[in-house]
This record gives sequence, C-alpha cells and structure tokens, in this order.
Amino acid sequence: MKEEFREPYEKFLKAWGEDAQIMMAIEEMSELTKELCKYLRYKGFKEKDAESVVENINEETADVLNCVEQLELIFNEKKINEIRKEKIDRTLKKV
Repeated sequence: MKEEFREPYEKFLKAWGEDAQIMMAIEEMSELTKELCKYLRYKGFKEKDAESVVENINEETADVLNCVEQLELIFNEKKINEIRKEKIDRTLKKV
C-alpha cells in the first residue's frame, strides 16, 4: 500500500467502522465484476460500447483497490502480503 493512502484509510475505518467498509468492498467488487462482464460481452461486437465500459472499469478498479487496501488494514496487511508473495512464486513456477 502506498503510504500516502494509509492515513486516509485509517480515518475512513475510524469514521465508518470495519463492517461498513467490508460491505463497501463487497459492493465495489460486484460493480467491477458487472463492468468486466459487460466488457467481455461487447468486445468484438460493439467496440464503441466496449470503449465506454473501459472508463467504468478504470473507475471501479480504483474503487476496489481502495477497498482492498482497507481490508489489508482490517485483516493483517503483513500476512496478506506474505500470502501474495507465496502465490506469485507458486504461479511463476507454472509459467
């Protein structure tokens, strides 16, 4: 996580609480899922529609990343990063 985001995330968690931010993460992830499905549906058929969906994907990806980084603060950032490293290393062995 970029250190410049840590303080705002901590303020959000203090202001609204962990449960609200977990619910927000769920909502934002579902919105990103919806936009990715639209992109795959339109890609190759309705290029103009796919292009407009890309803007929505960028927006929702930013929202999800902000939420995921708050989840790191809630659930153990250090452990999550250790697991990420293990998973990346394991996948690298497959390619």
